[in-house]
Order: sequence, then structure tokens, then C-alpha cells
Amino acid sequence: MTTQPLHSGPTMDCTLYPELSSDAGDPGAGLRRIAAAAGITLAPLHVTEWASAPHGPVTVVVEAERGTVHVVLERDRHGIRVDLTIPWLGAALSGQAERLTDVAEAIDDWQRGDALTVIAGRRTWLTASPRAVAHEEGRAAEYAWDVAREETSGQWNGPLVEEAYNTQELRHLVPILTHGMLTFHRAPAPPFSNDLFTIGPAGNNGWLVGRQGAPLSAHAVVATAAEAIALVVQALPPDGSPSVQAGGSQLD
Repeated sequence: MTTQPLHSGPTMDCTLYPELSSDAGDPGAGLRRIAAAAGITLAPLHVTEWASAPHGPVTVVVEAERGTVHVVLERDRHGIRVDLTIPWLGAALSGQAERLTDVAEAIDDWQRGDALTVIAGRRTWLTASPRAVAHEEGRAAEYAWDVAREETSGQWNGPLVEEAYNTQELRHLVPILTHGMLTFHRAPAPPFSNDLFTIGPAGNNGWLVGRQGAPLSAHAVVATAAEAIALVVQALPPDGSPSVQAGGSQLD
């Protein structure tokens, strides 16, 4: 990896961030220098700030291949917030660092491809996202079912989710609940093919069942959750399961 030259930009108060004293308060240059001193080559980075809040926090953005790292430094006090993010999944690791040296070491772990649980164990100030860990460990569908069942426990759509969960043909798909609709995907993150059926509420406690993206007028109306699930199973394509882990251009 190579670094990109930094242009003049926002600077930090060196009395709050003494690590940046050698860099005239430049957070990007300072992080790059600190990393280099530890033998770490950072991915290209740039520094941003909100134009509408000139005294607000400054963010160093490191564009690592694995995912973007946001290092947010507060201007009115010493505070370093770090979010290491995965495309489509959001923050995989987050926490408050005491020193930019700690940040550089965590980014090195990240760039090297260490497992999220390994990084969080080594850098105890970071917390790993359960969703991201499940995704990394190939448990995305299992995790999504756990979330869906917890969110709907005791709710009007709880019986539907339980019926779907107890259906073997659907257990390996990834359930997603949005706007009262239960959809199924073979991948845990976009892009989705959207060719599987979805279930939503109908009048008289019934259910609307149809292909994702199709107008509701084209959906079938059934009376029970069991009937709705049966229609979803009947419409599964031959490769409808098991789920797969989404890659950069992989469809579910």
C-alpha cells in the first residue's frame, strides 16, 4: 500500500494532542508519521471536517482495502473515536483510543486481515460488532434469525417469524424485517437479487405473499402464517438455499 500526500487542512491543539507536536497539529500527517515509526504502512488517507462546524471534530479517513477507518478527533477536548467499517455492514469495530499510537496499531491489525475477535481481544478499547463477527465467521443467517426472533417476540408478527424459522427450507436464508415486511435473502448484505418472496400484513389478520418488488396487487392473500410460509417455500428457486456470504459483486 502507498500513502497519498496530505494537503493543508485542519489542525489540532497540541496541548490536547501532544503526539501531534512534531506535525504542527496536523492529524493526518501525525498519524502517518506515528505509524511509520512503528513500521506500519497506512492505506491512503485524507482529513475532513464539517464546513458548517469549523470548531467541531476532525476526521482522519483511512481507505483500507478491507474497509474504511474513521478516526474522529474532538477539538474542544482530548477524544479519539475510532470506527473500522465494512461496506454494507457498517462499523465492525468501534471504540475510544487514548493515543494515536494505539490507533495506528489497530489499523495495522485491520489492514493485515486479523479476525475481528482477535483485534478486539488485543485492543481492549475496541468492541467488535456482533453482526460483523457473525458475518465474518459465516454465521450471518443464524445471527439474522436471532435478531428477527428477538425483535418480534410478543409482537403481532412474532408467530410468522417463528413459523418461518421452524421451516427447514428457510432456516439457511437471511431474514430481514423492514416496514412490516419479512423478506428472505441468500446473502447477508447487498447487492440482492430480490427474486425470493416476501410476506407482509393483509386485512383481517391475513398475509400478503409475493415476489419482492412486485406490486401488492399481484400478491396472494392467505389467512394463516403457515399458508404464507408454504407459498414462499413453493416459490424458492432450485438454488434458493443455503445462504452465502456476500462479496463485492456477489448476488444472493
